[in-house]
Amino acid sequence: MKSSLFALFLLFSILTTYAQTQIEDTSKESEISTNLLDLVIAGTLNVNYERLYDNNQSLYIGANFFDSYAYYDVGYIDKTTAMSLNAAYLVYFSKHKDHAGFFFFPQLKARTGEISVDDGYYYYNDGFSESYVEDKYTYDVSGISAGFGIGHKWMFSNKFTLTLKGDVARNLGNFDTDYLSNVELRFGVNFGYRF
Repeated sequence: MKSSLFALFLLFSILTTYAQTQIEDTSKESEISTNLLDLVIAGTLNVNYERLYDNNQSLYIGANFFDSYAYYDVGYIDKTTAMSLNAAYLVYFSKHKDHAGFFFFPQLKARTGEISVDDGYYYYNDGFSESYVEDKYTYDVSGISAGFGIGHKWMFSNKFTLTLKGDVARNLGNFDTDYLSNVELRFGVNFGYRF
């Protein structure tokens, strides 16, 4: 009788410990990440927060400092005061893992600031005089845009994430289209930590 009670107690302890481990693993509700592709290509510092909800859905909020518009002039940007905030609602389609795998998202983005571009010099000769003219200009990238994106997220050790994504957004309202397109295309290689 004592050995049966001891065996029952031991079995109960093991199952309870296993259940607690399972609950701890799936109870992660937040993720922070950064887009290293934008940092390397455009010099944009990107910080994101993702709040994970039930049914493989989440709310994503990101801030971009030293932002660029799409990838226009990234090799020639002299100075940027542009900053943007974006919000997206991610829907994951994985049946095997929570908040991982293929996903789709609608998004809104608000951006403010200006970008100064140094396009070098050009040579000017009117037949009477020669000169080199500096080709520098500044454009305003302030505005609001709406769009959507798709991507894929991988989980490692149930806490680190790697995300590949792409999105397209259209500017809404009054936007200077003399130099920039109304449609902005972005890509991302995000590294994150889930907690």
